[in-house]
Amino acid sequence: MQPTTYPGNFTSCDDLPGVATWGGLGYSTGSAPINGQSYNLGVAGQTITFNYTPSSQNQYIGFNATMPMDYIVVKGGNAYNVFHYVPGVSSDINLYSPDNGSGEPAGVSHVTFCFVPKPTGEKTADASWQRYSDWSIDKRVVPEQITMFDGDSHQVEYTVTATPLTRGLYRIAGTITVKDPFDFGWKATAVVDTMQFGNAPNQFIAQWTSQGGDTDTLDCAKPAPNAQKIILNCSYAFDLSSLSYPFLSSASGGVNAAGITAQLQGGAQSYTFAATANFSTPANPAQSYGDSFAIDDSMLPNAVDHSFNLGDGPYVWTYPRAQPFVCGADQGSHGNTATGTWSTGANSNASASDSANVNVACRTVSISKTAQTRYERDYAWTPDKHIVVSPADAKVTAMQGCLPDPIASGDYAGNYLCDDVDVMLNTGGSYETVYRLAATRGIESESGFAVSGDIQIGWPADVTPLFSPSAPSDTLHFAGGTTQSVAPTCDAQGATSLHCSYQAALSGKLDGYNEAIIQRVKQCYDANGNASDCGLQAYTSNQAALSYGEPNVETDRCVLLTDLFNGTAGLNLGTGFGWTVQPLLCGSFAQFVTGDVDPDPGIVRSVDVLASWLPASQIGAGNTCEFMVPNLLTLATDNGASKSDEAVLSVRVPQLCASAGCTYTQGYWKTHSKYGPAPYDATWAKIGEDTLFFSSGQTWYAVFWTPPKGGNAYYILAHQYMAARLNVEAGASAPSQVSSAIAQATAWFTGRSSAAPKGPARDTAINLAGILAAYNEGSTGPGHCSVSPSTLAKAAQ
Repeated sequence: MQPTTYPGNFTSCDDLPGVATWGGLGYSTGSAPINGQSYNLGVAGQTITFNYTPSSQNQYIGFNATMPMDYIVVKGGNAYNVFHYVPGVSSDINLYSPDNGSGEPAGVSHVTFCFVPKPTGEKTADASWQRYSDWSIDKRVVPEQITMFDGDSHQVEYTVTATPLTRGLYRIAGTITVKDPFDFGWKATAVVDTMQFGNAPNQFIAQWTSQGGDTDTLDCAKPAPNAQKIILNCSYAFDLSSLSYPFLSSASGGVNAAGITAQLQGGAQSYTFAATANFSTPANPAQSYGDSFAIDDSMLPNAVDHSFNLGDGPYVWTYPRAQPFVCGADQGSHGNTATGTWSTGANSNASASDSANVNVACRTVSISKTAQTRYERDYAWTPDKHIVVSPADAKVTAMQGCLPDPIASGDYAGNYLCDDVDVMLNTGGSYETVYRLAATRGIESESGFAVSGDIQIGWPADVTPLFSPSAPSDTLHFAGGTTQSVAPTCDAQGATSLHCSYQAALSGKLDGYNEAIIQRVKQCYDANGNASDCGLQAYTSNQAALSYGEPNVETDRCVLLTDLFNGTAGLNLGTGFGWTVQPLLCGSFAQFVTGDVDPDPGIVRSVDVLASWLPASQIGAGNTCEFMVPNLLTLATDNGASKSDEAVLSVRVPQLCASAGCTYTQGYWKTHSKYGPAPYDATWAKIGEDTLFFSSGQTWYAVFWTPPKGGNAYYILAHQYMAARLNVEAGASAPSQVSSAIAQATAWFTGRSSAAPKGPARDTAINLAGILAAYNEGSTGPGHCSVSPSTLAKAAQ
């Protein structure tokens, strides 16, 4: 800088031009300083050192002081130069004395230095850092979805990827010490600390002020007076993260400068100065956490199954499942979790987890089958023709040709079924024949047994089976343990099904079932879905029962049933006819027929037999007075063959060959009048159905059909009396006891009403009725004429 030159001598700071009294401190070297000579500023540790530039001369001098100098006065010759520094400086060079007239500065004779004592500042800056690595984890599995058949297996591959996020926590810390070394009355009023790294423009600032009410980010304190002349102690720490300031990861160091402001007591002067410290960032952290990542997999047995070390990337761990998934045992969702743990401090840890899920969907093969049996049946038919005979008529032939047991129920209960019957009629009599027509269907033979059916195999659309062999096996299982193999025929395998059919001959109507089995090649898949054969899985169908319904082909299932009544010419004078009993008979059959068998009301075809059918050649003494009435029941089958059964009625009319005749019961006569319902017997014409019966007020016909209510002996005797009279009129011989009874009964009825008799009159009537009943029923006299069960049934109505 340019000095101010003054003439004369200069000995102390009080001699400063324009300064009446110097308020600071100042000293004189007293003589020319020796190059490098230091002078104490009055306080230990505070010095000023002078140096010549170049050192070989004494004209140009410089200084370095621990305290800023306000004035430097250089005396040489007869004048001096005043160098005034505003503000004060701690060093300068090329200071000189005034020109001595030679055009060059005079040699330095002595130097005076004047200064107001300033506060001083010292600071430290220490850098350290800690490394923290936080880890994230990602777990995946291939494949995530498995669809396979039961019994198949599938391996999966898990991949755990760890990602470290490393951050450095950097701390630049130190102290700031402000002193008033000359105890000159300085007070620190503000400190602004600025820190900057060498590789970035970012500046980080902390500050303190002595005034209250503001926010201090420096921790500063004013100590009590002390020997070290310290007027302010501050500590600071800048904590920075590399996540916020990435440049920190490559920073090697920087500088920290504190701007310090102080004031003299009373505010006469303010002074701002700096204290600076450089710092270096260590290559290695003081502490490092999260340098390793220990993984525990929930499906593996160890506490730590794998570890990653920071710096040893890539951090990828791939591993298979301990055992492949097997359909059946492992169907459903299977989660698997990997948990990684790392240190976050000297005594703390953190963890992160991730899961991978595998869904195993199992499919199966369904197999079902049917079994339809078939066979042919040939029926055997048996015609059965019988005549229904009353017990009385059955006894006449000593039950020969008759079934031993009577008919159990129905209209003809108590009567008998006979193949051939002998009946006896009086002249003019008739027999209301009752036939039982029956046909029994049985099974003659069954053959052509076979079974056939379908085998249906199915599976879902999202899988495709491989069968080995390509067709199912099919086995017939019979009662007793024997089996029969069947070879099915299959269509081409479709997307979701396979259809097969089968048929097999059977040796008979065998009980059992049919069962099919198909074998699928089991597949074992690796994690990439590549399959290899690994055995067979069998699927068994339902057991389709061998059940036999109606035959598929039937021979002689139905027949034509016809009847030929009295169809042999010359046996009697009656008319024969044939008729269709059942045009299509398809099951066992039994029917009683009597009277008119033709359903057409305009045609009468009756199976009644008349005594008048007796051929003339058989009438008279020495002849049999007998004729036969055959009846033939015939079954016509599909193949044209026929079967027949015949029942023959042998009829005798003994009255035409001998005088005795035979007698009918009252039931015969009451039903064979002109009013029916049985065929008319002409004997009635000799008396007349409408003739009044004595004093009863009723006709003969009416009396016959009047029941003897309450045991009325009048009607009991009347019924037997009328039957005996008609039997005699028909030609039956009457013993003397019967003739006497008829005469007594005639006298008894004469003049008597139908009121029930009492006392002796009733006794007489009952006695006479018994004698006449024995005659009518064949117990006495010529014997009983045959009476059809039909007639008996009608009479009982």
